[in-house]
Amino acid sequence: MSVLDIDSLRALIAIAETGGITRAAKKLNLSQSAVSHKMKRLESQLGRGLFGRADGRLALNRDGERLLDYARRMIRLHDEACASFHQSDLAGELRIGITEDVTAPGMAQILSSFAISFPQVALTTRVAHSPELIRWLERGEIDMALIEVFESEMRAGDHPLGRQQVAWLVAEDFALDGDPRLPFVAYHEDCFYKAWAGRALADRGRELKVVFECPSIDGMVNAVRSGLGIGLVNLDVFEQLQSGRRGDSRGLRIERSHLPQPPPIQHVARFAGGLPTRQMDKLLELIKQELLPVS
Repeated sequence: MSVLDIDSLRALIAIAETGGITRAAKKLNLSQSAVSHKMKRLESQLGRGLFGRADGRLALNRDGERLLDYARRMIRLHDEACASFHQSDLAGELRIGITEDVTAPGMAQILSSFAISFPQVALTTRVAHSPELIRWLERGEIDMALIEVFESEMRAGDHPLGRQQVAWLVAEDFALDGDPRLPFVAYHEDCFYKAWAGRALADRGRELKVVFECPSIDGMVNAVRSGLGIGLVNLDVFEQLQSGRRGDSRGLRIERSHLPQPPPIQHVARFAGGLPTRQMDKLLELIKQELLPVS
Protein backbone atom coordinates (compact mmCIF):
# COMPACT_ATOMS: atom_id res chain seq x y z
CA MET A 1 0.00 0.00 0.00
CA SER A 2 1.34 3.45 -0.89
CA VAL A 3 2.12 5.92 1.90
CA LEU A 4 1.68 9.53 0.84
CA ASP A 5 4.23 11.95 2.25
CA ILE A 6 2.77 15.11 3.87
CA ASP A 7 5.62 17.34 2.64
CA SER A 8 5.10 16.11 -0.92
CA LEU A 9 1.40 16.87 -0.69
CA ARG A 10 2.26 20.37 0.56
CA ALA A 11 4.49 20.79 -2.50
CA LEU A 12 1.65 19.67 -4.79
CA ILE A 13 -0.64 22.29 -3.25
CA ALA A 14 2.06 24.97 -3.62
CA ILE A 15 2.48 24.14 -7.32
CA ALA A 16 -1.28 24.43 -7.86
CA GLU A 17 -1.47 27.75 -5.99
CA THR A 18 1.64 29.41 -7.47
CA GLY A 19 1.38 28.09 -11.02
CA GLY A 20 4.65 26.21 -11.35
CA ILE A 21 7.48 24.26 -9.77
CA THR A 22 9.92 27.18 -9.70
CA ARG A 23 7.57 29.50 -7.80
CA ALA A 24 6.45 26.66 -5.54
CA ALA A 25 10.08 25.99 -4.66
CA LYS A 26 10.57 29.63 -3.67
CA LYS A 27 7.40 29.61 -1.60
CA LEU A 28 8.50 26.45 0.23
CA ASN A 29 12.13 27.60 0.53
CA LEU A 30 13.29 24.47 -1.33
CA SER A 31 15.33 23.87 -4.45
CA GLN A 32 13.51 23.32 -7.71
CA SER A 33 15.04 19.84 -7.95
CA ALA A 34 13.74 18.97 -4.48
CA VAL A 35 10.18 19.89 -5.46
CA SER A 36 10.50 17.98 -8.74
CA HIS A 37 11.75 14.95 -6.81
CA LYS A 38 8.75 15.11 -4.48
CA MET A 39 6.39 15.11 -7.46
CA LYS A 40 8.16 12.16 -9.08
CA ARG A 41 7.93 10.29 -5.78
CA LEU A 42 4.19 10.97 -5.60
CA GLU A 43 3.73 9.75 -9.16
CA SER A 44 5.77 6.63 -8.40
CA GLN A 45 3.79 5.90 -5.21
CA LEU A 46 0.47 6.23 -7.05
CA GLY A 47 1.59 4.67 -10.32
CA ARG A 48 0.07 7.58 -12.23
CA GLY A 49 1.22 10.78 -13.82
CA LEU A 50 -0.06 13.96 -12.19
CA PHE A 51 0.91 16.61 -14.74
CA GLY A 52 0.34 17.55 -18.34
CA ARG A 53 0.70 20.62 -20.53
CA ALA A 54 -1.92 23.31 -21.09
CA ASP A 55 -1.09 26.19 -23.44
CA GLY A 56 2.57 25.23 -23.17
CA ARG A 57 2.54 25.40 -19.36
CA LEU A 58 2.85 22.67 -16.77
CA ALA A 59 -0.58 21.86 -15.35
CA LEU A 60 -2.24 19.24 -13.20
CA ASN A 61 -4.03 16.56 -15.19
CA ARG A 62 -7.25 14.89 -14.07
CA ASP A 63 -5.45 12.59 -11.62
CA GLY A 64 -3.43 15.56 -10.32
CA GLU A 65 -6.60 17.55 -9.66
CA ARG A 66 -8.13 14.55 -7.93
CA LEU A 67 -5.10 14.17 -5.67
CA LEU A 68 -5.05 17.92 -5.02
CA ASP A 69 -8.52 17.70 -3.49
CA TYR A 70 -7.41 14.88 -1.19
CA ALA A 71 -4.15 16.70 -0.39
CA ARG A 72 -5.93 19.83 0.81
CA ARG A 73 -8.20 17.82 3.08
CA MET A 74 -5.33 15.70 4.41
CA ILE A 75 -3.11 18.71 5.14
CA ARG A 76 -5.95 20.49 6.89
CA LEU A 77 -6.61 17.48 9.14
CA HIS A 78 -2.88 16.93 9.71
CA ASP A 79 -2.32 20.53 10.79
CA GLU A 80 -5.45 20.51 12.90
CA ALA A 81 -4.28 17.36 14.71
CA CYS A 82 -0.83 18.84 15.34
CA ALA A 83 -2.31 22.12 16.55
CA SER A 84 -4.65 20.35 18.98
CA PHE A 85 -1.63 19.03 20.88
CA HIS A 86 0.22 22.33 20.83
CA GLN A 87 -2.50 24.80 21.73
CA SER A 88 -1.33 27.94 23.43
CA ASP A 89 -2.75 29.76 26.42
CA LEU A 90 -2.59 32.93 24.30
CA ALA A 91 -5.90 34.77 24.69
CA GLY A 92 -7.52 38.10 23.87
CA GLU A 93 -8.83 39.79 20.74
CA LEU A 94 -7.19 40.40 17.38
CA ARG A 95 -8.86 42.55 14.71
CA ILE A 96 -7.02 42.57 11.40
CA GLY A 97 -7.56 44.24 8.05
CA ILE A 98 -6.33 42.89 4.72
CA THR A 99 -6.44 44.01 1.09
CA GLU A 100 -8.25 42.10 -1.63
CA ASP A 101 -5.03 40.82 -3.20
CA VAL A 102 -4.31 38.68 -0.13
CA THR A 103 -7.86 37.27 0.22
CA ALA A 104 -6.64 34.09 -1.44
CA PRO A 105 -7.16 30.49 -0.32
CA GLY A 106 -3.72 30.68 1.31
CA MET A 107 -4.79 33.53 3.58
CA ALA A 108 -8.04 31.80 4.46
CA GLN A 109 -6.04 28.73 5.48
CA ILE A 110 -3.70 30.86 7.60
CA LEU A 111 -6.62 32.41 9.45
CA SER A 112 -8.17 28.99 9.96
CA SER A 113 -4.87 27.56 11.27
CA PHE A 114 -4.48 30.50 13.63
CA ALA A 115 -8.01 30.04 14.98
CA ILE A 116 -7.36 26.34 15.60
CA SER A 117 -3.97 26.92 17.24
CA PHE A 118 -5.18 29.80 19.43
CA PRO A 119 -8.84 29.11 20.21
CA GLN A 120 -8.87 31.65 23.04
CA VAL A 121 -8.03 34.52 20.68
CA ALA A 122 -11.14 36.16 19.19
CA LEU A 123 -10.04 36.79 15.59
CA THR A 124 -11.98 39.04 13.20
CA THR A 125 -10.97 40.07 9.69
CA ARG A 126 -12.10 42.95 7.47
CA VAL A 127 -11.24 43.55 3.80
CA ALA A 128 -10.67 46.99 2.27
CA HIS A 129 -8.14 49.02 0.27
CA SER A 130 -4.96 50.25 1.92
CA PRO A 131 -6.05 53.90 2.55
CA GLU A 132 -9.21 52.70 4.30
CA LEU A 133 -7.28 50.17 6.38
CA ILE A 134 -4.86 52.92 7.45
CA ARG A 135 -7.77 55.08 8.59
CA TRP A 136 -9.23 52.16 10.56
CA LEU A 137 -5.85 51.70 12.26
CA GLU A 138 -5.66 55.37 13.18
CA ARG A 139 -9.20 55.31 14.60
CA GLY A 140 -8.48 52.15 16.57
CA GLU A 141 -11.06 50.08 14.69
CA ILE A 142 -8.52 47.35 13.88
CA ASP A 143 -5.31 46.23 15.56
CA MET A 144 -3.22 45.18 12.59
CA ALA A 145 -3.36 45.69 8.81
CA LEU A 146 -1.66 44.03 5.86
CA ILE A 147 -1.36 46.89 3.38
CA GLU A 148 0.46 48.10 0.28
CA VAL A 149 2.50 51.31 0.39
CA PHE A 150 5.07 52.89 -1.88
CA GLU A 151 8.50 52.40 -0.34
CA SER A 152 8.88 56.13 0.25
CA GLU A 153 5.75 56.04 2.43
CA MET A 154 6.85 53.32 4.83
CA ARG A 155 6.76 54.28 8.51
CA ALA A 156 8.93 53.39 11.46
CA GLY A 157 7.45 50.25 12.95
CA ASP A 158 6.15 48.87 9.65
CA HIS A 159 7.00 45.19 9.24
CA PRO A 160 8.06 44.52 5.59
CA LEU A 161 6.53 41.39 4.07
CA GLY A 162 7.61 41.62 0.45
CA ARG A 163 8.52 44.00 -2.37
CA GLN A 164 6.62 44.03 -5.66
CA GLN A 165 6.33 46.10 -8.79
CA VAL A 166 3.33 48.02 -10.10
CA ALA A 167 2.76 48.41 -13.84
CA TRP A 168 0.41 50.08 -16.30
CA LEU A 169 -2.26 47.70 -17.56
CA VAL A 170 -3.85 48.45 -20.94
CA ALA A 171 -5.99 46.68 -23.51
CA GLU A 172 -3.94 45.15 -26.32
CA ASP A 173 -5.38 47.53 -28.90
CA PHE A 174 -5.46 50.61 -26.66
CA ALA A 175 -3.87 53.62 -28.42
CA LEU A 176 -1.85 56.04 -26.31
CA ASP A 177 -2.43 59.03 -28.58
CA GLY A 178 -1.46 62.64 -27.99
CA ASP A 179 -4.54 63.52 -25.93
CA PRO A 180 -3.20 65.19 -22.74
CA ARG A 181 -6.06 63.62 -20.72
CA LEU A 182 -5.67 59.89 -20.19
CA PRO A 183 -8.79 57.84 -19.33
CA PHE A 184 -8.07 56.04 -16.06
CA VAL A 185 -9.70 53.12 -14.27
CA ALA A 186 -9.40 53.59 -10.49
CA TYR A 187 -10.22 51.37 -7.55
CA HIS A 188 -11.92 54.14 -5.56
CA GLU A 189 -11.85 57.88 -4.97
CA ASP A 190 -8.76 57.95 -2.75
CA CYS A 191 -6.90 55.15 -4.58
CA PHE A 192 -3.21 55.68 -3.82
CA TYR A 193 -2.24 54.28 -7.23
CA LYS A 194 -4.34 57.04 -8.79
CA ALA A 195 -2.73 59.70 -6.59
CA TRP A 196 0.76 58.67 -7.72
CA ALA A 197 -0.29 58.46 -11.39
CA GLY A 198 -1.82 61.93 -11.28
CA ARG A 199 1.40 63.45 -9.93
CA ALA A 200 3.66 61.54 -12.33
CA LEU A 201 1.64 62.46 -15.40
CA ALA A 202 1.33 66.11 -14.33
CA ASP A 203 5.12 66.29 -14.42
CA ARG A 204 4.85 65.37 -18.12
CA GLY A 205 2.09 67.85 -18.87
CA ARG A 206 -0.71 65.28 -18.90
CA GLU A 207 -3.57 64.51 -16.56
CA LEU A 208 -5.82 61.65 -15.57
CA LYS A 209 -9.50 61.56 -16.37
CA VAL A 210 -11.18 58.96 -14.15
CA VAL A 211 -13.73 57.15 -16.30
CA PHE A 212 -14.48 54.14 -14.09
CA GLU A 213 -14.18 53.31 -10.38
CA CYS A 214 -14.44 49.77 -9.06
CA PRO A 215 -13.26 48.47 -5.66
CA SER A 216 -12.68 44.97 -7.08
CA ILE A 217 -9.40 44.00 -8.77
CA ASP A 218 -11.28 41.74 -11.18
CA GLY A 219 -13.70 44.55 -12.01
CA MET A 220 -10.84 46.95 -12.70
CA VAL A 221 -9.10 44.40 -14.95
CA ASN A 222 -12.27 43.79 -16.96
CA ALA A 223 -12.84 47.54 -17.40
CA VAL A 224 -9.31 47.91 -18.77
CA ARG A 225 -9.77 44.86 -21.00
CA SER A 226 -12.88 46.43 -22.50
CA GLY A 227 -10.90 49.52 -23.50
CA LEU A 228 -12.54 51.97 -21.09
CA GLY A 229 -9.17 53.24 -19.93
CA ILE A 230 -5.80 52.35 -18.49
CA GLY A 231 -5.05 51.20 -14.95
CA LEU A 232 -2.31 50.33 -12.52
CA VAL A 233 -1.95 46.79 -11.25
CA ASN A 234 0.41 44.81 -9.07
CA LEU A 235 2.53 42.70 -11.46
CA ASP A 236 1.76 39.62 -9.36
CA VAL A 237 -1.90 40.02 -10.33
CA PHE A 238 -0.95 40.10 -14.03
CA GLU A 239 1.16 36.97 -13.58
CA GLN A 240 -1.87 35.28 -12.00
CA LEU A 241 -3.88 36.24 -15.08
CA GLN A 242 -1.19 34.87 -17.40
CA SER A 243 -1.02 31.57 -15.53
CA GLY A 244 -4.80 31.18 -15.46
CA ARG A 245 -5.00 31.35 -11.67
CA ARG A 246 -7.16 34.49 -11.88
CA GLY A 247 -9.20 34.48 -15.05
CA ASP A 248 -6.92 35.08 -18.02
CA SER A 249 -4.78 37.77 -19.65
CA ARG A 250 -6.44 37.75 -23.07
CA GLY A 251 -6.76 41.22 -24.54
CA LEU A 252 -4.38 42.76 -21.99
CA ARG A 253 -0.78 43.92 -22.00
CA ILE A 254 1.67 45.78 -19.79
CA GLU A 255 2.69 49.24 -21.07
CA ARG A 256 6.37 49.95 -20.39
CA SER A 257 7.47 52.47 -22.99
CA HIS A 258 5.25 55.56 -23.13
CA LEU A 259 4.26 56.26 -19.54
CA PRO A 260 6.25 57.01 -16.35
CA GLN A 261 7.13 53.76 -14.61
CA PRO A 262 5.72 53.36 -11.09
CA PRO A 263 8.07 52.87 -8.12
CA PRO A 264 8.07 49.55 -6.24
CA ILE A 265 5.58 48.95 -3.47
CA GLN A 266 6.03 47.16 -0.19
CA HIS A 267 3.57 44.82 1.43
CA VAL A 268 3.79 45.65 5.12
CA ALA A 269 2.14 44.75 8.39
CA ARG A 270 1.23 47.91 10.30
CA PHE A 271 0.04 47.98 13.90
CA ALA A 272 -2.38 50.29 15.69
CA GLY A 273 -0.08 50.84 18.65
CA GLY A 274 3.12 50.94 16.63
CA LEU A 275 4.35 47.60 17.98
CA PRO A 276 2.93 44.10 17.49
CA THR A 277 1.36 42.20 20.37
CA ARG A 278 1.97 38.52 21.04
CA GLN A 279 -1.15 37.65 19.06
CA MET A 280 0.10 39.67 16.08
CA ASP A 281 3.55 38.05 16.31
CA LYS A 282 2.01 34.60 16.06
CA LEU A 283 -0.10 35.56 13.05
CA LEU A 284 2.94 37.13 11.36
CA GLU A 285 4.85 33.86 11.82
CA LEU A 286 2.16 32.00 9.88
CA ILE A 287 2.06 34.66 7.16
CA LYS A 288 5.83 34.54 6.68
CA GLN A 289 5.71 30.76 6.34
CA GLU A 290 2.82 30.59 3.90
CA LEU A 291 1.93 33.82 2.17
CA LEU A 292 4.93 36.04 1.51
CA PRO A 293 4.94 37.29 -2.10
CA VAL A 294 7.20 35.14 -4.27
CA SER A 295 9.74 37.32 -6.08
